[in-house]
Amino acid sequence: MRKEISVTPEIIEQLSYYNHQNESSSDPKIQRMKKIMKIALENELTQRQHQCIVMRYFENIPVKQIAEKIGISPAAVYKHLHKAMCTFKKCAVYL
Repeated sequence: MRKEISVTPEIIEQLSYYNHQNESSSDPKIQRMKKIMKIALENELTQRQHQCIVMRYFENIPVKQIAEKIGISPAAVYKHLHKAMCTFKKCAVYL
């Protein structure tokens, strides 16, 4: 039985740091989480969820600015981020 990994915003920020640095981590937890994120980003998230995750965690844009850029309320941005995180957690169970 696989051990479930908790997907938190901090983990996503850490992964985005690794992606921006183009470093290959030998940590199996990081490699596994990268795989989970890639699958979820490419196949499991809605377009809005994808936009919000990329802008928030990879581009480090504040929620208020994300809301302004894509024309939704900050509460809606939080909702999309939350749903995306739930999707990441569901994907983590399968890897």
